[in-house]
Amino acid sequence: MATNLGAARPLVWSERTTLEIKTGGWRTSRPRYVEQTAPCRAACPAGEPVAAWIAEARAGNYARAWELIRQENPLPAVMGRVCSHPCESACNRGSYDGAVAINALEQFVGDWGLTHGQVEPRPPTHQEMVAVVGGGPAGLSCAYHLARLGYRVTLFDGMPVLGGLLRYGIPEYRLPRHILDREIELILGLGIEVRTKAILGRSLPWEALGFYHAVFLATGAHVPYRLNIPGESTAGVQDGLAFLRETNTGGAVTVGSRVVVVGGGSTAMDVARTARRRGAREVTVLALESREAMPALAEEVAQALAEGIEIVNSAGIAAVREAGGGVSGVLARAAALERDDAGRVQPILFPGTDFALDADTVFLAIGQVPDLSLLPPGLRTEGPCVAVADTGATSVSRIFAGGDLTPSPRSVTHAVGSGKRAATAIDLFLRDGARERRPASARQDEAAVVDFSAINLDYFPRSPRGERRERPPATRVRSFVPVVEGLTEVEVQGEASRCFTCGRCVHCDNCLHFCPDMAIRRADGGYEVVTEHCKGCGVCVYECPRGAMVMEAER
Repeated sequence: MATNLGAARPLVWSERTTLEIKTGGWRTSRPRYVEQTAPCRAACPAGEPVAAWIAEARAGNYARAWELIRQENPLPAVMGRVCSHPCESACNRGSYDGAVAINALEQFVGDWGLTHGQVEPRPPTHQEMVAVVGGGPAGLSCAYHLARLGYRVTLFDGMPVLGGLLRYGIPEYRLPRHILDREIELILGLGIEVRTKAILGRSLPWEALGFYHAVFLATGAHVPYRLNIPGESTAGVQDGLAFLRETNTGGAVTVGSRVVVVGGGSTAMDVARTARRRGAREVTVLALESREAMPALAEEVAQALAEGIEIVNSAGIAAVREAGGGVSGVLARAAALERDDAGRVQPILFPGTDFALDADTVFLAIGQVPDLSLLPPGLRTEGPCVAVADTGATSVSRIFAGGDLTPSPRSVTHAVGSGKRAATAIDLFLRDGARERRPASARQDEAAVVDFSAINLDYFPRSPRGERRERPPATRVRSFVPVVEGLTEVEVQGEASRCFTCGRCVHCDNCLHFCPDMAIRRADGGYEVVTEHCKGCGVCVYECPRGAMVMEAER
């Protein structure tokens, strides 16, 4: 219907509602709602649904946030303190104004669970029994997930108290023992049987495990690498991990006033900082890597430097100098790391670059390998480790392995993830004999990781990243009181609000409001596209703040 009002331009309109005009036949592509994988989850070795639990924390639903983390990882309070947090390196917000402080948020949620969380014993629903050998992060994770799946689990460990590296290799100023104790208590609350002082191959004969329908081995790596340099056997040269173990168990430790630590990883930082707390006046770290390439976390390096520890990069130890039956110093050289023809990284020390450092104690913190002599024959090995499939299955039927016993990255998070994957694989094996089949994933659109380009930054004002506070270096080196303080609840709310919630619909109504054809409507607690009216213009996808919609070709 048209009319002409004086000199005005003719107007055209319809006397029928647009809902009666089916314009959907015009389109060549259509929008689709998806739940894609956030990059933080894709980067998490334990597979935590990071965006989901942060969203719950943002809403104040800490119980649900804690529950979501523990569906994948039973150690949130621990991981909030010692995890290498690769999730933060992958965080899309890092390309904007700073990655979300996921590790700090996990510490808060984990600590909330230690106080308020409740765990009910789970009566077994399966008759099969599974032995888990090793009470470190991999073994604890596997036992936890098996118990949740309804299996009868017995957890063996050679030490008097569970925890493995978490208890005996990480100083209290990073991981307080009461935090670890409560976390383990919540795991065992599912009904897991524990037998300590059970050393595989000694007080725990391999034959005793034949009683179980499946076995998960997580005995760790405890044999230190040797350098094979002159003076290495001199009194005063010690294994760094053994030093940490003695310190953490209250043993008598001897530290000189001048200490040299060899290594560039987290253990080296822990040894150096512990030596400082044990009275060393001068502590020097020799790291083969450049400062940027050190395996230790950047924050660990910064904390060590603040505590007066000197770090000499691109340098290695060539010899230990001896005097009077003890250490008098070390001979060091400029160094670099190179790959050989087999792809292995080898240190190269350059002749003619020698320099000396005075020392009366030298700690070697260059890594450890597993002790394979106590394991049963027939297990295929890969280098110094037990070879496994992605699921943790070994070359021997019913035997699975994980953690530092296997050729995986040496981190607590990777150990936790390996225990979870093995538990799932053991469940499949006991139910249908499948040993190496990868479990089906419950994630939607798992292959599609949300890229930074999918985030509509118009909806996210810039906001500085929240940082945890540290105790002053001058006072913290006098004790093993935790160095890093947790965020307050107000700070947690502020930091959680910075999360883009990549790939997850949060019901913001943008698609509903911006659709020019009213082709979006609410349905089943979310939205749906009315295909009779959608022209495929893509406005809804563009206006989605977080990549929870995609355009796909019309079929």
